[in-house]
Amino acid sequence: MRPAAKETWDQYRKRMLDETARFIEWGLRHPELVVEIPVKPADDTSGFPKGVGRWFWATVLCDRPTGSVRRWRDVLLRRPKGLLRSRR
Repeated sequence: MRPAAKETWDQYRKRMLDETARFIEWGLRHPELVVEIPVKPADDTSGFPKGVGRWFWATVLCDRPTGSVRRWRDVLLRRPKGLLRSRR
């Protein structure tokens, strides 16, 4: 999901939350079709620093874009296509 050209942070955030809510509602209506996603804890034993979890939730729950949010958004939008897809 990419922000539209003239979309504000609030509009983009609302669109992300709405899409997530629709997906969760669909999954609850159709549990037999849901693919379980493996969980990897964000702690020192998993290879993720503890700050990753704090950063993720601070980003998701923030009500306005901070400098950190803007920097990460820019980094993620520049990533090569398919970088985050699973390799099979």
